[in-house]
Amino acid sequence: MTKNFNLDQYIDRIASEVKHYPKEPMYYLRINQLNCVYQVLVNDRLVDENYSLSQYATAIGINSSILKSGPQKITYRLYPIGDLIKEEYGEGETVTTLLDNTEITIEVIRVDDINTYKSIVDDEKLILRHESKNDKNTDKFVGSGLPYYEYTFTFDAQVPYEIEGWTNAIDLRKLDQEKLELAVVNHYKKMQQLYKANDAASIMTMEYPMFRRVAITEYRDRTYIKEMVQELYEPIQIPNKDYQPIIDYKVEYFGDGRVICLWHPSIFEKPDLDPRLSRESSFYYIYLTEDNKRRARFQGILLSIPKDKHKKGEFNFEYAR
Repeated sequence: MTKNFNLDQYIDRIASEVKHYPKEPMYYLRINQLNCVYQVLVNDRLVDENYSLSQYATAIGINSSILKSGPQKITYRLYPIGDLIKEEYGEGETVTTLLDNTEITIEVIRVDDINTYKSIVDDEKLILRHESKNDKNTDKFVGSGLPYYEYTFTFDAQVPYEIEGWTNAIDLRKLDQEKLELAVVNHYKKMQQLYKANDAASIMTMEYPMFRRVAITEYRDRTYIKEMVQELYEPIQIPNKDYQPIIDYKVEYFGDGRVICLWHPSIFEKPDLDPRLSRESSFYYIYLTEDNKRRARFQGILLSIPKDKHKKGEFNFEYAR
């Protein structure tokens, strides 16, 4: 069915939906942590995770998680460092709870117009700086001794666009969880068959809302859209994909329960898990490169059920927008 899919027309259609404005603001997060690993979500959509001791200075763009102007929710989840110190230095103990000197700092940054952006000094504005809290009495991190700590705060964003995104979907947490999980697994298996058949037309049609959201919220031009689309399109053509069983997964929700996916847990949650699978999608395959090397490719499959397609007892999934 690949021959029935016109890639250029697909890219042109996405590009035609992008509007441009006198000013095109972009928002970013700059994250620094100490003695923990983390996930950070914007409006309950995962935007960054770090399961190493490394710190990243590069700011992370978050416009694709901002659907309209107004309050935006940032949530961070902190986990203990486990065996990372032992792996890094060859000694030390396994850390199973958050330490007294655990820290995370998140800066929310705005660039007023990405088209005229020149430098950090001239163009970036600090909207908010959040620092994790210490207990007033002990001066220790408030989550010290816990196996997990979560905190949410908000900031205000002003953007010139407004899109529906994943908000027009039902709260999947309210459905029968056993039946829902089984339906998601079966849907993943159906997606495996589409990928095995190199059915680009069906796959790219389902991915369209995601590409559209990213392109609109980031004001992208055709060149970028083409590169973004080809990152997904080209792997569809890989021959003889060997899909692995959908096992050892955990169900995860995003978008305030409107989005569901199956991911492998982290090695911090399941120490006996193959570390190569840690926090990767349960939807993946093994393939051979041109030089005959075995590689794995993980494909995130995030699903939702639009309100206008929901019927009791049915699971009419769409790719999350």
